[in-house]
Amino acid sequence: MTRRSPSFVALVASAAAGIIAAGLATTGASASAPAQDGPLPVIPVELTFTAALPYDRDALHAAAQQSSTPGSSRYRQFLTLQEAAKRYGATTAQRDRLTSWAKSNGMRVRFDATGLTARITGPTETWQDIFDKEVLADEGAPAPRLMTYFFANGDAIVNTVPQSLKGVVAGIIPVDNDLLPAPRAASGPPLNTGGRFGPGAECLLAQIGDIPFRDITYSPKQLHKPYGTAALHRTGDKGKGARIAVVAVGQSYDPGMAEVAAECFDYRAPNLRVTGAFGMPDAPVQTEGYAGIESNLDVQTVAAVVPEAQRIDFVEAAGGASFVLSLVDGFTTAYQRVNPDVITLSYGECMHLLVESGDAALRWISDDVFALGGILGTSILIASGDSGSSSCLHNGIPYAALNTGYPAASPWVTAVGGTRISLDKDNARLNEVVWNDSTWQGQLGDDTTAGAGTGGPTTYPVPWYQADVTSQDRRIVPDVVAHASGFPGWPVVMTPLQFEEFMNILVPPGIEWAMAPVGGTSASTPFTAANIALIAARQGRLGFLNPWLYAVAGSRDYRRAFYDVTDGINQVAPPAGCCRATKGFDQASGLGAPAFDRLMKLVP
Repeated sequence: MTRRSPSFVALVASAAAGIIAAGLATTGASASAPAQDGPLPVIPVELTFTAALPYDRDALHAAAQQSSTPGSSRYRQFLTLQEAAKRYGATTAQRDRLTSWAKSNGMRVRFDATGLTARITGPTETWQDIFDKEVLADEGAPAPRLMTYFFANGDAIVNTVPQSLKGVVAGIIPVDNDLLPAPRAASGPPLNTGGRFGPGAECLLAQIGDIPFRDITYSPKQLHKPYGTAALHRTGDKGKGARIAVVAVGQSYDPGMAEVAAECFDYRAPNLRVTGAFGMPDAPVQTEGYAGIESNLDVQTVAAVVPEAQRIDFVEAAGGASFVLSLVDGFTTAYQRVNPDVITLSYGECMHLLVESGDAALRWISDDVFALGGILGTSILIASGDSGSSSCLHNGIPYAALNTGYPAASPWVTAVGGTRISLDKDNARLNEVVWNDSTWQGQLGDDTTAGAGTGGPTTYPVPWYQADVTSQDRRIVPDVVAHASGFPGWPVVMTPLQFEEFMNILVPPGIEWAMAPVGGTSASTPFTAANIALIAARQGRLGFLNPWLYAVAGSRDYRRAFYDVTDGINQVAPPAGCCRATKGFDQASGLGAPAFDRLMKLVP
């Protein structure tokens, strides 16, 4: 199964080729027929599918808008998950109808605490009769341990409700993910054989030709200054009381790497707690190859911003045939078991592929799960992607038309794009432009299909909070931006195997970790989310951010709260001729780069 997701770009080293920026796909998956070579997967006796209940969507959206919009009488009056489920979730009668249907078909129902979805478990044969189709099977992520089972029409997931379930559920995702058992090797923090590695330059030991890695890497402290993070740290806002969750799809971080990063850059590493979404254990489950660099980047970027947080919650969802199901699983689990102030996600899929896979018709379910965050007070930040004006170009997908990524396109999340910041000798901002490394990549022989922050119009109507900043009738992403370039990049500690496979540089025997510069909106997003967590720890939950952020942008405080990015374009390949930075809000840099210390003072 192909896994496509425009959310991560890394700086790759090759002694022969020089410096190259290349895309690393995270997990958004499209349905496909099972592979025919090798033994066929064993179809399980029972399957569990996720159904959207027939709750009042209009009431849910209205409540999310009211609790998120400054000036509303209900602004920041958040509910607990139990209160929200009782008020906006499925009614008792609606639940009873599904329970009765399940019982009559020899099935079982487990209702999620959100009140929006339920898990229906029953015999595979019964499901095949209901859908009048054979079950397909394929590999998901984390590979090769995950098998995903689904019903499809041709190459697309079935996205209509079967006749016997009409009036009982509002929608159903006929995909089930099964994590296969595997022995778990003992793992722990790597040995610190070199003493104390600080302030960090000493940890960047490799180089490309005559260029040391430390010359093409920003330290966390350098990047913390221009965005106001350092100012928040000086006033004592270092994450005490912050509650932030990293949601991942089909990948996990490597134990011990975050502790090494903290030792290198001289900050305290918060504890990492893994919460498995449906079907996943409460322990890291790595996929094969160097894909875990994505999650290492997420947790290390967050940890440097919130060093005094009690913990960072890492929620790992399976990456199966339906990307929408992965999102529903991950965020529902975060609400139910973590209850964070902020959630950050560095994964996405281009809309063209969602349509091909059949997932596009189901995304209203994940949209409503995101809207629920506004009622609960949970801020959701999503990476916009790394393929400029066409998110489908990531990893060489031959679809260059204007195309944004999902779920960053959702009107119920804050989409974070990318810039390239230049610093002076005091680490103050000299300039900040739209991130677009394709010029550098082109000079170095790369295919230039990734290396710019994804932005542009989406398929959604313009939401209420953007109506005053754009003349278009579409939702525009990104909403905000921060540094995402690989020139210089963010430092990431990774395993020797990851370093060798991704950087094409051998690691000497006995070395247990290596650090390299990395970029992408998978860096700018957790960085922005962690800063929002700092603000929430001091000011209380903020909920859905966009109405507040756009209200600030429309006030006299805009120049104080944001750096207006006015230079650069995110086009990486024709014919997607969009989008250029301009004064004020634009389709390449959104509102601009936040100054988090100033936003702290502007919370209503």
